[in-house]
Amino acid sequence: MKRLLLISILIIYSFLLFAFQDESGFNCSTLIIGRGASVTGCVIVAHNEDDGGNQIVNFYKIPGKDNRKGEVIKFKEGGVETLGPHSWSCLWFEMPGQDFADTYINENGVLITSNACTSRELYGEIKDGGIGYELRRLIALRALSARTGVELAGQLVEKWGYNGSGRTYIIADKNEAWLFAVVRGKNWVARRVPDNHVAFIPNYYTITDVDTNDNENCLASKDLIKYAVRRGWYNPETDGKFNFAKVYSSERNLTSMSNIGRMWMAVNLLSGKNYKKDDVFPFSFEPAKKIELEDIFNILSNHYEGTDLDDSKNYTRGSPHENKTQNICAAHQQLSFVAELRQNMPFDIGGRIWIAPRRGCVNAYMPVFFGVTKIPASMTMDNPDIAYELHFKRDQSIYDRTRPLAWWNFVAVAECTDQDFIKRYPERKRIKDDLQKSFAKMATRVEKEYLPVYKKQPERAAALINDFTREVIEKTIEENNRFLRQYNWLK
Repeated sequence: MKRLLLISILIIYSFLLFAFQDESGFNCSTLIIGRGASVTGCVIVAHNEDDGGNQIVNFYKIPGKDNRKGEVIKFKEGGVETLGPHSWSCLWFEMPGQDFADTYINENGVLITSNACTSRELYGEIKDGGIGYELRRLIALRALSARTGVELAGQLVEKWGYNGSGRTYIIADKNEAWLFAVVRGKNWVARRVPDNHVAFIPNYYTITDVDTNDNENCLASKDLIKYAVRRGWYNPETDGKFNFAKVYSSERNLTSMSNIGRMWMAVNLLSGKNYKKDDVFPFSFEPAKKIELEDIFNILSNHYEGTDLDDSKNYTRGSPHENKTQNICAAHQQLSFVAELRQNMPFDIGGRIWIAPRRGCVNAYMPVFFGVTKIPASMTMDNPDIAYELHFKRDQSIYDRTRPLAWWNFVAVAECTDQDFIKRYPERKRIKDDLQKSFAKMATRVEKEYLPVYKKQPERAAALINDFTREVIEKTIEENNRFLRQYNWLK
């Protein structure tokens, strides 16, 4: 009898572990900059995608298309959603096998990425397996703006039920940025980041106040507060003002130093103030000065240098990526990007996304324009249709480092630098900084060439962007290889 009980407990534990594995870790850091808070006057979303284990990041351009009447998208869990009459073109950053890691940017300038935020909800109402992986893809294919993306996300969650533990989606466009926080089941809330503010998100909910009377800046499921009351999580008579993060978050996430530390570090660096770790951090705030690209790169690369959370003591005790408290630039970072969603120009050139595969503290941020139509073969596995079909069907052979993927070059740079971080990092940072300065000048030249011809000579305009993308990646890999050869790292 005892043996059967033990087996039953192990089975239940294994099920729960599997069910929550994608959303229970401390994965990802995101910085959102309103258009009035950036030097360039544009909305910027900066994101570190953190996922453990063997990973690969592929880059695809999905062409827009008119859909057949009744054409559907099939969910991983079994549900079926009818596509609209037209699907927008998208850039897609894909991580094979992952439910919640991909990023999309569509031709209307709508960007969707996310951070895991474990909730206290273990049940929630789910229909036909619910929605998870397909949520961001449907937003990207359909949304005309960030706000319509938020509204669509809310409709889909209320229709199907969200099947992950909890998450905050960042849904932004050229005009504004929103945080869409969702809980297992059908409850969600969204808040707009003010234009002159910045917001930072580790892996806990940062939305606190919920003002359902302010539809311009706050949207939520109708049952959000009543549901919490029914579950005994919130008592309006004794608990005071409703606080979404406090009510719906798992206690583990709210009290984890891996979340608190990253939030504390980013808010202090951006605000110019001296918050303590046990202070209440704001949902968003005005930065001490308008934010430049270099400021963003530095924050995404932060390892708690100069603070008591830095176990490496400024690298004298080894790599900072072995830190006990998760850094903003984490050991399991797989992609870092900075998306400039610029106005007053066609989005093919106005959408400029700086990508650093594997780890952004050592790999250069390479600018890619939304208008790219030919992703270099070394940066991807297949065409986007095959990639979507095989997203959950890849086997372990994709992690064979002899495959001709540039991904392994970026991985090698991170591993080589980590081996002797204190000696190799200064050189590596100089290389990446020099590359980024060179790319900024190249990008400016391409933009000047593109704007006069994109209407009359669209093929020439597209060629300018494609050639630029290829040149940037080739130049980066060339410099990477020069670095790796010094340490006999190339096989």
